[in-house]
Amino acid sequence: MRHEVSDVRAAAAFTTPGRTTVGTGVRIKHLRATRVGAWVDVLAEPPAEAAGRRLTFLVRAVDSTGELVATGEIDRAIVDRQPFLARASAQGSGITQGERGGLP
Repeated sequence: MRHEVSDVRAAAAFTTPGRTTVGTGVRIKHLRATRVGAWVDVLAEPPAEAAGRRLTFLVRAVDSTGELVATGEIDRAIVDRQPFLARASAQGSGITQGERGGLP
């Protein structure tokens, strides 16, 4: 999902080597329709600081005409990368190292 890319990049300032973030919650309010074929740019505003290992981002989506089409919040948790990937792999999620499209 497009917001995932935006969130992961915005969360990079809160992680240290060997850590990453994972999504834990999404609350989005859809405000208006977007024309078929139009692009939507999703922007994530990071919090001023982490609440422990929790981050809540304010997000907004703007369409190709510049109109606001959605607003909301996305929650992420800071996790240790290798143990998380090991657990996810053992559970059959299909997640492996290097399959994140170059994201931190």
